[in-house]
Amino acid sequence: MDVVSAAVVAVLALFGACAVFKELSLSLFCRRDDCTVMFITHIRADEKNAELVLRSALSKQRWNGRGIVGTVCIDRALDEKERRICEGVCREYGFDNLITKEEFLKSLD
Repeated sequence: MDVVSAAVVAVLALFGACAVFKELSLSLFCRRDDCTVMFITHIRADEKNAELVLRSALSKQRWNGRGIVGTVCIDRALDEKERRICEGVCREYGFDNLITKEEFLKSLD
């Protein structure tokens, strides 16, 4: 019985340590007053399932970011059809807007 309770305590301690690390890292990297997040994802040019990759990345970001949403940056050029699909996915997951790498670099100037 002692082994089982020690294992349960160890697992719960591990989950607690991960939660503390997550909250600490989010508070350290939240620089703006409104705590918006810039999420950058890489989708290869020859990617067949770009929508699935984007959905997966956005759901992970929404889970990791305490529900904080902001801007999504895709680091490749998008044609009009891809951009409409990606903007629809971003709206579905609650992200404000979608920009490309070029638009991101212009916003830094």
